[in-house]
Amino acid sequence: MQLEDALSAVEKHLDGVSAALLAADPQALELGSAQLRNASAQLSQVMAQIQRQGALPAAMQKRLQAVGAMLAVQRESLARLAAITDRQVAGLLPPADAAATYGRAMGGRNAGSVARIYRSAS
Repeated sequence: MQLEDALSAVEKHLDGVSAALLAADPQALELGSAQLRNASAQLSQVMAQIQRQGALPAAMQKRLQAVGAMLAVQRESLARLAAITDRQVAGLLPPADAAATYGRAMGGRNAGSVARIYRSAS
């Protein structure tokens, strides 16, 4: 595989992952991420072969730097999306180690359902 083909494949899959992130489409994001990972692995193999031969052309270096910058932006976007998802889940589900408000705080036994004020009147 040529460097141009490998780099074009990474750029194409990077655009697909960006579109999936913007659309908040988890299936497309998962598929695009797997394709991007495979294309990146192929690019790294091609780069290893080319580095043995000599330096890269300046145009290719700029494209590689642009891909690196785009990956950094996507990493930050994924971190933000994960934080938002964590906050949404925390709002829907109570934490597993939540301290008890009433009954369990008193040694684990339930004090009953009638308030103390009504017990003293009877």
